[in-house]
Amino acid sequence: MVAEAAREIPAGTIVGDRWRVEAKLGGGGMSLLYAVRHTRTTKRAALKVMLLEYAESKAMQARFSQEMTVTASLESDHIVKVMDGGADSALGVLFIVMELLQGVDLRAELQRCGGRLRPADVALYLHQASVGLDLAHADGIVHRDLKPENLFLIRRDDGSPCVKVLDFGVAKYMAESLASAKTTQAIGTPIYMSPEQIRGDGTIGYAADVYSLAHVAYDLLVGEPYWENERRKSSSLYGMLMLMALGPSEPPSARSIARGVLLPEAFDVWFARATAFDPLSRHASIVEAASELLDLFPESLAASTRKVPRG
Repeated sequence: MVAEAAREIPAGTIVGDRWRVEAKLGGGGMSLLYAVRHTRTTKRAALKVMLLEYAESKAMQARFSQEMTVTASLESDHIVKVMDGGADSALGVLFIVMELLQGVDLRAELQRCGGRLRPADVALYLHQASVGLDLAHADGIVHRDLKPENLFLIRRDDGSPCVKVLDFGVAKYMAESLASAKTTQAIGTPIYMSPEQIRGDGTIGYAADVYSLAHVAYDLLVGEPYWENERRKSSSLYGMLMLMALGPSEPPSARSIARGVLLPEAFDVWFARATAFDPLSRHASIVEAASELLDLFPESLAASTRKVPRG
């Protein structure tokens, strides 16, 4: 059984009758991540478990399973591959099995690089992510939770960078589950979230991901989210959400200067379109938005073929 205090699964435990836990990789709150090995094929993978107490209803479990199935059908170098999943009632968890990635998420990469990334790298990484996201959008799947932590950077065999998008739908369904259960656990400040998501509009389209992509770009270029000052000063999450629901209040270059970062005027223009209050006024696709960012920092094209030594 999952330990009541730590909510962790001991090494050696079999999850879903076929995945043996080898080591904890990270996580916290609603989910934990483990390195696992298939009991028959010996293939290694990453297993994310989420407590059933956050998704007690059969309907929620069914929605989780459906999302897992749809995500598994997306085949792209820039989307983490989902191989298996389900519910383990004996352990009291929902689980999803993904390819085991060797690398870091872009939040960790940001910290490793001293607090901000090179514009060329930001443009390249987000363009790669947009390719995977565009494929999902074509299948009617909107991510809804884009942030540096959900963009994972690995190195191909030749050393070139490859960004993979993580966590399609999982955060959304778990948040809905929490709300339906009327729990008081915080689900984090949605600092990259579009106004229509904050308002709770019934239909959320691909433009919500375009909005979030622009805020991720600002964060990676400047070293902190666009709304960081508001987050520090806000006395309540509700008050901050109401402010964010109005959309960005000033050009990003006016904010970045306080961090010692000079953003070009062209970035302001790009950001304004990508974060337009009306979703229909944003870029026609997420690839279009990311491609325009590449045009702002053309050296990204050279970076895409640069060989980076391993280790």
